[in-house]
Amino acid sequence: MNTKEKLNNLWNKDFINQLPDFIKERGFVFSENNSQKEILITGINPSFRKDADLGNFSFDFQKTLKEEKYDNYWSPLKKIVYDPENLIDLREKSAYLDIFYFREKEQNKLKKEILKNNKGIQFLVEQLKITQQTIENVIKPKLIIIKNKESAAYWGKLSEIGIIWMGYKLNFVKSYVCGDLYKISGLLESNERISSEIIETNLKDSLILFTEHISQYTKKEKIPTAVLINELLVK
Repeated sequence: MNTKEKLNNLWNKDFINQLPDFIKERGFVFSENNSQKEILITGINPSFRKDADLGNFSFDFQKTLKEEKYDNYWSPLKKIVYDPENLIDLREKSAYLDIFYFREKEQNKLKKEILKNNKGIQFLVEQLKITQQTIENVIKPKLIIIKNKESAAYWGKLSEIGIIWMGYKLNFVKSYVCGDLYKISGLLESNERISSEIIETNLKDSLILFTEHISQYTKKEKIPTAVLINELLVK
């Protein structure tokens, strides 16, 4: 799957000019995913840090996981899949992606400047289609960790109030201090699912852990441990 080509095509569509200027000016960032992985960690969109370069970029999560330098964003995530004290190393089994690809640090801009724009909705839908195809056809994870609380709605978690988006049918399994665990049992029967061409999901019986939010400020007990993730993989 050529993610770069698909995103290039999207960023060159006419309606992009009707969206906030920063979207076109900054470009997109995506995680390179070319093989199946047992664990998938997802964020909502790549940040745009101070003095960051403009343009389109990709990165290799496997290389990111092996970097020793502390990073406010990545270091807390590394601990979820790597715990040398308990001899747990799940890094090679892990993938990462943001469900959206535009670059912005302040998530209020998603709510106020994109979601309230009709063309913004189209913009989000087309990105989510790329995301869902990547997850369904490339990564095919056994366990998905949702690290951003705001992104839960895009999976179908709020379907009871009519918010569908990717539209997975989720069955509650168990609550942990770090979040709520669900199992994917299929796809919602709704004409509002963004990828109606996907009739059967490759994620049936995969687990999905909705965390409250994971950042450098998150309390230790609220972050899933590598011990827990390792246990969930063998369930």
